[in-house]
Amino acid sequence: MSTTKNTALFFALGATVGGITALLLAPDKGKVTRQRIRERSDGLRHRGTARQWTGAVGDAFAAAKETYEHEKNNV
Repeated sequence: MSTTKNTALFFALGATVGGITALLLAPDKGKVTRQRIRERSDGLRHRGTARQWTGAVGDAFAAAKETYEHEKNNV
């Protein structure tokens, strides 16, 4: 087998084993877990949209770049 096929095989095997392990060790029933995931995702949705996060990251990057350029000029 080629390396790519081995990698794909081991990835699929790992995903299967991980999924089975998660099902066996899950602390709550599926209905409760799905409700908890739904509530958390709704909370994240209310915190901000992807566009707001992207803007915040862009602003932080611009500020870091400005600071870098300022310090580079001082050296």
